Amino acid sequence: MASLLSIINSARRNWQYLLPFKRRLGYIGWLGFGNLGDEAMYTAYQKLFSQYNILPFKYTEKIKKLEKITKRRFFHAVQLGGGTLINEPGYLEKIKLAQENAFLTFVLGAGVRNPAFWDTKKQPNYLPEWVECLRKAFYVGVRGPLSKKILAENGFSQTEVTGDPALFFGRDKIVRKKHNKKLGINFGVANGNVWGSEKGIFDFILRLTQKMQPDGWEVTYLPVFYKDVSFIEEAARQNRSVKICYDYKSFKKTLDFLEQCDLFIGQKLHSVIFAMCVHTPSIMLEYRPKCLDFMMSMDMEEFTMRTDNLDIEKILFLIDKLENDLYGFQEKIWQKVNFYRSLQIEKAEYIIKYLTN
Repeated sequence: MASLLSIINSARRNWQYLLPFKRRLGYIGWLGFGNLGDEAMYTAYQKLFSQYNILPFKYTEKIKKLEKITKRRFFHAVQLGGGTLINEPGYLEKIKLAQENAFLTFVLGAGVRNPAFWDTKKQPNYLPEWVECLRKAFYVGVRGPLSKKILAENGFSQTEVTGDPALFFGRDKIVRKKHNKKLGINFGVANGNVWGSEKGIFDFILRLTQKMQPDGWEVTYLPVFYKDVSFIEEAARQNRSVKICYDYKSFKKTLDFLEQCDLFIGQKLHSVIFAMCVHTPSIMLEYRPKCLDFMMSMDMEEFTMRTDNLDIEKILFLIDKLENDLYGFQEKIWQKVNFYRSLQIEKAEYIIKYLTN
C-alpha cells in the first residue's frame, strides 16, 4: 500500500512534465515556499507564455533518457524567472546547467543582488560568473535601473529595464481613493539580512502606528509570507486596535484589500508592488537595495526610506505629501504600471517569436 501511495504521489508531482500537447519552458526561481510575491510572478509568466507549459527547471538522468527516446529536447528553452536572482549562487548553478546542456536561455524581469549590501553581510560576489552566463542568454530584461547599472559596471550592458513581473497584474482602471484614512502596513522577518536591524524596523512600526491612530487612521497589518505572520501578530498584541489582514495566501484578496487602502507602507518588496498594481500610493521601507531598484523603476524613489535610517517625522511628511494629492499619484502609478505591463507583453512576444523561428 505504501509503495502504491508513493507512486501516486510521484505521479501527482510530475504529471506536468509528461504533458505531450504543450512545449515546455524550464523555470529557474524560488517557488513552493508560500511567498505570495514569487508565486504571483510565476503566474504572470504562465500568462505571458501561455503557449508553453512552464515548469521548474530540472535536468535529471530520467529527463535525458526521455530525450533519447523521443528524440526531442525536453525543454524548449529555460527562463531565469522573477525575484532578485542574479548574483545568487544557487541560481547560477542552474542557469549554467541549462547552458552547458545547450538550452536557449533568457531573462525577463529578474533583479540583481547588490554587492554594496551583501558585502556588509559577508556574502561573496558572483557577478563575474553571472555576466558570463548572461552573455550567453538571447535576451536579458531586468527589474529596475539599479540592476541595469550594476550589470553595466560589471561589463554587461546588453539589457533593458522591463519592470517587476508582478506588475503584469496591474488593474486596468483606477479606483479613486475615498479619503477614508485606511492605512495598510507590511513588515516581516528577513533572517537579519536588512539595512539596520529587524528589531529596529519592528519598533519603528509600533511608534508609527501609535502616531497615526490619534489622527483617525485605521491601521491594518498585512503579511505576504507565512513566516511574517507571528512577527506581525506580536506587534498587534502591543496595540489591540490594529487589524491584521490574513489573506496572504490569496493574490486576489490581497489586491482587493490594498485597493481599499488610501495609503500603504511596506517593507517586503512585493507588498508595495501589489499596492502599485491597484494604484495605491505607497512608501517603501527599503530593507534591501532591491526595494530602491523597484521604486526607481516607478519614478517614486523619493518615497523610499532605508531601514537603517528610519525617521518618524520624515515618514509623516511623506504620508502628508501623498495624502494631499492621492488622485495625482494614482494617475502617475497607473501610467507606470501600464507601461511595464505593455512592455512585458511586447518582450514576451519577441521571445516567443525568437523561439519559434
